[in-house]
Amino acid sequence: MIKGNSVDLVPAALGDRRRVYEWCFHSETSKSHSGSDYPEAHIPTFEEFCDDYADYYFTGSQPEDGRGFLILYGGEAIGFISYASFHLKPHKSELDIWMNSEAHCGKGLGTDAIVSLAEHLNKSMGIRELIMRPSVKNTRAIQSYTKAGFKESDKSPDDYLLDEYVSIYGDGDYGTDETVLLVKQFD
Repeated sequence: MIKGNSVDLVPAALGDRRRVYEWCFHSETSKSHSGSDYPEAHIPTFEEFCDDYADYYFTGSQPEDGRGFLILYGGEAIGFISYASFHLKPHKSELDIWMNSEAHCGKGLGTDAIVSLAEHLNKSMGIRELIMRPSVKNTRAIQSYTKAGFKESDKSPDDYLLDEYVSIYGDGDYGTDETVLLVKQFD
């Protein structure tokens, strides 16, 4: 378990995968990053989600590639946060986060989860740079990530991605002009 100031992060299990998918793409918070306001962002089927979020995000079998965690607040699962490193250059990782309802947004809980996971990755895995790539339209997410220490980068995603993944992930989920690259660096 990773302890934050207000939240705890517990490793997600395979049995959590369906609800994590539902929280991301079929909950009241989905409108912040997918759906009709984001026609460039395809809403995956559950099977496509399972391809993107492979078993190791839920089993911990490949921690060097990525891992997912449930965000607990008062013992209740309120969201999901993950890191992925398989597609990035050494000592870098990408974070992704979503909450399960609007009731848990705007209270600093997501920011606490990001800070807690970031510190854990730096200390336990030697991660020196983290990236997050939300839509430029998702101002609430950008504000939260900024509070967690992320800053907009003028670098290209190519500076972070392994060469073989540039064509797959280089444009981000929302396209080059609609995705903002945020970076947090550790000394």
